[in-house]
Formats: sequence, structure tokens, C-alpha cells
Amino acid sequence: MNNIREVVKDRGYRLSYIAKRIGVFNSHLSMWISEQRYPSQDKLIKLSRVLKCSIKDLYPDVVRRTYWNIKGKENGQIKY
Repeated sequence: MNNIREVVKDRGYRLSYIAKRIGVFNSHLSMWISEQRYPSQDKLIKLSRVLKCSIKDLYPDVVRRTYWNIKGKENGQIKY
């Protein structure tokens, strides 16, 4: 389960604005929200930056099971 819709509402943004800022179609963002698809690591990082929140705020249950380190990804070094 994700909290993308709730975080977007809390921030007062429209989905179309968020989609444009992270460079995806509105339909992609809607599919992420409904969990029909999942964002790539790069898009997830962009989404968290645009919403000014942590990835844990967006995907609280998934972060515990993640194998990659966001800081490492941002610096071009993935740590396993």
C-alpha cells in the first residue's frame, strides 16, 4: 500500500502538476497510486523531492524491504 494520494492532498497539489514536474503522464501517476504499476527508482526520488517528503512517507511498508540505498543511488553508487 502507498500513501501517494494522501501526501499529494496534504501538500495541496493536483496530480497533473506532480506528473508534469516529475516528467510522467497523468495516467502513469494514477497507476502508481492504484498500484497497477510502480515508479522506477529515479522517478520515486523525483516524486519525493517534488512532494518534499521521504520515500518512507510514500511507501511505508516497502521501504523496510528495499535492497538499495537512496543516498547511494543519488551519488551514483548503489550499495547492496
